[in-house]
Amino acid sequence: MGSHRTLASGRTVLLVAGLLVALGHRCAASCPERELEDREEEANIVLTGTVDEIINMDPVHNTYSCKVRVWRYLKGKTNINREILLDGGNKLMIGGFGNPGICDNQVATGDTRIFFLNPAKEDMGPEHKNELMLNSSLMRITLRNLEDVEHCVEGKQPLVNGITCLS
Repeated sequence: MGSHRTLASGRTVLLVAGLLVALGHRCAASCPERELEDREEEANIVLTGTVDEIINMDPVHNTYSCKVRVWRYLKGKTNINREILLDGGNKLMIGGFGNPGICDNQVATGDTRIFFLNPAKEDMGPEHKNELMLNSSLMRITLRNLEDVEHCVEGKQPLVNGITCLS
């Protein structure tokens, strides 16, 4: 009798695990990410940085901006002018967090990420004049991600054979 319960429990666990995997794939498919090469080409600026402060929360659109400490420019440093730089020149204001058109777009204070950015469009209003906007999903800082982004910026293939510029 005990073995029947164990067998039934095992089946239940497998069923629940299968459902979780299926839901995970469904959720991932609901927000398809473009290839890394395309994301890099569409961004005028690619950099690594750490979120210092979350500000300018828009309760209507559920979006917000962040003050980000820049660690390294991977692309587009020449596109950064003095008006955009904050706090002695090592921080930027980045907007577009919470944008439903961008898959991975949520951060917390202290998060370090790779940011794909473009200057804010003029029609966004004067409050965004010196702000950069997220162009696509954020990437976690890992050695492989840094190498892949660097190779895309340089127009080379990533170091790992058989891998295209994917996030």
